[in-house]
Amino acid sequence: MEKRTLSWRLGYTREPEREPAQWMDAQVPGAVQADYARDQGWEPFWKGTHVSDYGWMEDVYWLYRTTLDFSLKPGKRASLIFTAIDYRYTIRAGSKILWDGEGMFTPVRCDVTALAGQGAEVEVLIHPVPKAVDAPTRDQAKRSTKAAACYGWDWHPRLVTAGIWDETYLLIEDSRCVTDWQLSYTLSDGLEHCTVRAQVCTGSDCPVQMQILDGERVVTCDTLPTRSKTAEFTLTLEEPKLWYPVGYGQQHRYRVVVSTLDDTGTVVEQYSRSLGLRRARLVMNTGGWAVPGYPKTRANAPITVEINGIRIFAKGSNWVNAQVFPGEMNDRNYGELLHLVRDCNMNMVRVWGGGFVNKEGFYDLCDALGILVWQEFPLACNEYPDEDGYLAVLEQEATAVVRRLRTHPSVVLWCGGNELFNSWSGMTEQHHALRLLDSICYREDRFTPFIMTAPLNGMAHGNYINVDHKTGQEAITALCKCRNTAYSEFGSPAIASRETLLSFMRQEDLADCRPENPVWREHFGFGAGGWENRWVCKEDVEFYFGGWQDLDDFIEKSQFIQAMTYRSMFEEARRQWPLCSMALNWCLNEPWPTAANCSILEWPAKPKAAYHAVAQALRPRTVSLAVNRHLWYAGETFCARVWLLNDAMDVWEPGRVTLYYDFGEGEVCWGELCPRQLEPQTNSCLAEVSLPIPKDFAGMLRLRLTAELCAMAESTYRFPCRRKNEPDMVGFLNVD
Repeated sequence: MEKRTLSWRLGYTREPEREPAQWMDAQVPGAVQADYARDQGWEPFWKGTHVSDYGWMEDVYWLYRTTLDFSLKPGKRASLIFTAIDYRYTIRAGSKILWDGEGMFTPVRCDVTALAGQGAEVEVLIHPVPKAVDAPTRDQAKRSTKAAACYGWDWHPRLVTAGIWDETYLLIEDSRCVTDWQLSYTLSDGLEHCTVRAQVCTGSDCPVQMQILDGERVVTCDTLPTRSKTAEFTLTLEEPKLWYPVGYGQQHRYRVVVSTLDDTGTVVEQYSRSLGLRRARLVMNTGGWAVPGYPKTRANAPITVEINGIRIFAKGSNWVNAQVFPGEMNDRNYGELLHLVRDCNMNMVRVWGGGFVNKEGFYDLCDALGILVWQEFPLACNEYPDEDGYLAVLEQEATAVVRRLRTHPSVVLWCGGNELFNSWSGMTEQHHALRLLDSICYREDRFTPFIMTAPLNGMAHGNYINVDHKTGQEAITALCKCRNTAYSEFGSPAIASRETLLSFMRQEDLADCRPENPVWREHFGFGAGGWENRWVCKEDVEFYFGGWQDLDDFIEKSQFIQAMTYRSMFEEARRQWPLCSMALNWCLNEPWPTAANCSILEWPAKPKAAYHAVAQALRPRTVSLAVNRHLWYAGETFCARVWLLNDAMDVWEPGRVTLYYDFGEGEVCWGELCPRQLEPQTNSCLAEVSLPIPKDFAGMLRLRLTAELCAMAESTYRFPCRRKNEPDMVGFLNVD
């Protein structure tokens, strides 16, 4: 077979039957907005307030055009392949419509064999973006399968994308080719047998061969004649090698090869894909059936991930689309971010339903790195209708997504979407969209778990603060009182670094950090989600430190608070195992540079202080200090508990554990502890700690925990201490 890339031109028009007034070169994969901005020499959309310049592009038609200049030898055929188009589109050659479709995630294959030798022009007309309501809010997304975030979120700008956003090419093959093949498998209860099934569709009746390889070794093979251009295979693997998440075993994958043959048995065309084998289940959390209440017909929802019979504490982050324009994502971008996930000691990402279903490279790398994927469908924070037109597109899109991803062993959980059972969405399990998604997942991938939304009974989302200034209660204090089965979203905000701030604003804007400054507001320093001071947390720095001296001092203190909060919250969630089986912060990454938010990476892939703190909190073996507050005052008694946290699959011999403390005059040994060995996937509280804080002390209390036989588990903590009634410093932020 031969893949040929195509050169595309692009123009826009306000009436679909009219020719664009101007044409420009188009980048495919890409987005029409990015092409136009590049052609006009605009600055990047993420600088200043330039994103507002893109609004008109939502409401016009965009026309891609290319010339198919190819010839075919006898016995060959040609197809025009579109991996993904955004969103409503018509594909035509001259006056003939090749395809008329809707959706972001459904591939398109157009037979263009008849156009050989004609130099035919092919056009893709992109229709204006769908809008369910007139008001420019995320409600506009509720009758389409577009990513809701691009209609505007409290971390994502209003920029509703459109265009050919994934790989597109002309494919020339033998007429005895594979036009489609679907792969699935079933593991026996004891995991000692695996049945692999495939349905292979071909361009003509011809013999088809299917092989399963382990490395270069053929494990099993079969050859079948096609009947009505379809061959159905059933192959069995004995004692299959299974795929495990990172930290629990190897990430083994087989290779499946399908070949069409000629009459002599010679391979004509060949296709391959990887296949990882694992059994994924959601099982009831320990104690889940014992939730009090009578009469009661529903317990907490099971949310403990079990892989190949092993219960996993899922620790990770929420993944939002890593670029505003999904066409700009590539394997290099995915690699940079996902290696940061693994290096942060995470084992799961939740691909949030308001964003994009990622390209294939994302899932390939999750397979290779052992990162579990919670994959949501494109529903978020809206009430999606029981309308036939919407449901037909949703069924088409969801079926395409499941069929593409179901052989990726990393994809261990399907979810209908984000926060659909909450009051702002108003959906229930009786809504047809959710009943439909459940049925699709059962039909297409019945052995991978499905939940209708998150959170469900027993689970929790939020909060997204460091401290509640109405009550004075810190986020860690609230979490210590909770007993939830999963924390699938929780956040801690901080301002961005000086470098990131200066990447999109001028020096004079940097010095003018006020709600009235449109650059700070556009980039969510103020006004995010309707909260004036949502992410630039002036009050937090005042609460913990009494104020700040200048911008750099404010940034350092803000990011310290975020790091301190995230570390304590992740460690507290781990201490609640096995009742709690999941902790995923909001969020990992950003799709553009923000002034402030809850991510632990700054766009495009720069770790914050919080990232390194979370990496410490999520080490498989950790000597942990449990506190129920972070701010302490002179003259109080500091109280904490020493814990051992062990996610590992083997016994931990920590040796002697020693605690040191420092009030700024050098380390002092508080004492030594001699714990017993810790069983796999077990946590243990070793001791209560009490330390009188000097009456005149103001500064950082530093504590260090060592483990005699495991230096990698050692931990250092710092907590702010203030004198009561001391005056606040005057800061640079004028936000009163």
